Formats: sequence, C-alpha cells, structure tokens
Amino acid sequence: MLLAPGLRMRPMRSPGSFFFALVLAAVSLAAPATQAAPPDLDVKVQMNGDEIRAQVSLFVRASRQHAWEVLTDYERAPQFTPDLLVSKIVRRSGDTLRLFQKTRVRWGPFSLPVETLSDIRLSAPERTETRLVRGAMDKYESVTELIPEAGGTRILYRSHAVPGSGLAQFAGESLVKRETEEHFRQLRAEILRREPLASQQ
Repeated sequence: MLLAPGLRMRPMRSPGSFFFALVLAAVSLAAPATQAAPPDLDVKVQMNGDEIRAQVSLFVRASRQHAWEVLTDYERAPQFTPDLLVSKIVRRSGDTLRLFQKTRVRWGPFSLPVETLSDIRLSAPERTETRLVRGAMDKYESVTELIPEAGGTRILYRSHAVPGSGLAQFAGESLVKRETEEHFRQLRAEILRREPLASQQ
C-alpha cells in the first residue's frame, strides 16, 4: 500500500479482523472499478475526521443457518476472498475466538501484506461482535446481525474504525464504499454457492 508523502503506517506486531484490512485497503488512495451495487445490497459510509463508520444491509436467498456457517467459516475464508492470504483461529474461550489474518492490500502494481489480530464474540446464529486487538488502527469494532426474512436472510453490518497516522483524511467515502460492496458480494456468492450443496445432504 502506497501512503501519501510524509505519512507512516504504525508497524503491526500482531494480527486481526478482515473487515479492518478492508477499511485499510480503502485508505490506500485507490480502488479497483466495480459494478453498481444491486438493489439488495445497500452500503453507507460516513467519514468524520479520522473516524470511518460503515453500515451494510445485504439480503441473501439462503437460510440464516447457512449464511451463519459461511460468515463464521473463518479458516476457509481465503478460498472465496481472493486477497485474504491467511485466516487462522489461534484461541477459543467459550463463545469468543481470537482470529489471526493476513490480507494483501493492493495499490496499483504494488501490494502489501497486512496482519491483524481480533477477538470475535459469537452468538449463533444471530450475531457476531468483533474488536481489534492489535493492528495499524487506533480502533476497530463491528457488529454483524443475521435476521430471517421471507425468502432468505438479511445480513446487517456496522463498523466504527479509527485509522492510525491520520490516514482516513486521504480516503474518500466512495472508495471505502466500493471496497465494502465488493467484500459483501464475495460473501453472498459463497453463501449461494453452498446453499444448494447443503440442501442435497
């Protein structure tokens, strides 16, 4: 990831959440072109100073249980998330797990591996709560909820991030929004891919 002149990214001693790396990728000052979001995917991003807040509403034609299984299949996530290189659960304690992830952040012809460590509290099959333990951000928290609806499941996601080193001021809301939309498209595609397989078992 190429930073603006004079900026330094605080070195990361440990790992964390994929959504954190998603936001970090968006503040790399460039994003690949993507298609317009379909009607059943709504992404809102607000930036206030160094704070980035995101809200996502995604409808997927799958049961809540199968959506939950894909959402929390952290160790197989690199198979359907191209830039997620490593995703490993390093500890479990009751309903909370600690997740190490390494994500490749791209900027034009350049790329940079980003490692994070996060704690995720699971309330199956309804809700996950994620908190960054270590990484290049000053703060990252998110909540994801799965709500049954007629014909499928509504996934609601909201996050609050504070990037270190004042990087947020160099990112536009449209960049963060496009990267977030792309991630949720990938998530939905994997849920739909697995849903027919589950019904055949």
